[in-house]
Amino acid sequence: VSCALGTNVLGIETHSPFLFGAGDLSETATLALPWVTHSEPVNALSIPTWIIHFSSVIEYLVAMNLVWKFSQVTQNEKWKGLTWGMLPLHASGICACTYHFFYNPSSLQFLVSMQAGFTLLGNITCMIAAYRIAKSNGWNFDEVNPFPRSNSDPRGLIADGIAATPLTLVEPEETNQVLVAKVVGLTLFLSYLVKYGSLGIDFPF
Repeated sequence: VSCALGTNVLGIETHSPFLFGAGDLSETATLALPWVTHSEPVNALSIPTWIIHFSSVIEYLVAMNLVWKFSQVTQNEKWKGLTWGMLPLHASGICACTYHFFYNPSSLQFLVSMQAGFTLLGNITCMIAAYRIAKSNGWNFDEVNPFPRSNSDPRGLIADGIAATPLTLVEPEETNQVLVAKVVGLTLFLSYLVKYGSLGIDFPF
């Protein structure tokens, strides 16, 4: 809304505090932190924006781990290939976080191209991994159309075959609540650490 109406209309300017400081501290409050030796550049990300970045990276790691464990449960090694196929997409997210950590300097503009390249590569590797998984389960290109060719065709819907597969259950190592708490806690910790902790070192500047 502020961008649409203009920053001066709502009184929101660069690094204006919001959410009672939880979303972004004022410049005065930031400089008052005992370890801070640098002022935030005007293009520094807010806490909610860092949360989006870090949560995406962390959740993707969790997803890769779950896929790897699914391979062990189903005893289908092809699922591990999907974890490896997801790795370039994870690297794409790391490129974005690194670029923002250094406040988007022109000298690191190549990271934007790397991010796009890793995204393209990751889409291709995930496609290959998905094909290998499907093939290991008996899929072939004749089944691109999942519907039987006629009422007398012995091949039924692919979904019917999938539904008939026995479901293997294993006891989870931790509850969903614990997993969510870990992801949320780590996301918040890294967001505040990077945003305000980096102001005490010369490395990003």
